Amino acid sequence: MTDSSTPEATPVSGDDIAVLVDPPVTAALVDELSHLWVRVTNAGGSVGFVPPVNIDEVRPHTVSILARVIDRTDTLVALKEGAAIVAWCVLTSNDSPPRHGWRTMRHVQVDPARQGGGLGGKLLAAVDHVAREELKLEALSLKVRSGTGADAFYRRHGFTEVGRLPRAVRMADDDYRDDIIMWRELS
Repeated sequence: MTDSSTPEATPVSGDDIAVLVDPPVTAALVDELSHLWVRVTNAGGSVGFVPPVNIDEVRPHTVSILARVIDRTDTLVALKEGAAIVAWCVLTSNDSPPRHGWRTMRHVQVDPARQGGGLGGKLLAAVDHVAREELKLEALSLKVRSGTGADAFYRRHGFTEVGRLPRAVRMADDDYRDDIIMWRELS
């Protein structure tokens, strides 16, 4: 549902969307992901910051995340349309060898101008493929903030709620949200 201030989302058409897995980390990639992260956060996305944020607040976190991608510790999955990245997330690895069979999806983001057009599902399909075929994973985990409706989206894509951390996210002095822990078997 959109209102007059929200542009209609452009549906995903398939061939014009490229999946990038661990693209070369450049200054341009850091800038592009950082700017997207700012737009997602300031549009109300639950991606690690409380709005409003600016590029100077976000960029150091992007650099830190991409350092783990450079080290091949974590895996970046992104969707690119034309010259622009329109969605991305990171599959963070577990340091404990008995937990190497699953990863946590973090920083899942879709360009706010493209919300509702199928990019989220396409990103999850790309992550599923990378997790199964390239990383040989057995499961994926993620956390979502309560009150956003994101848990319903992930349920539609095969995730189940396996736990909650009550009042784990402080949005403001008097506004706390739960961290909802979700899980999806890949086998």
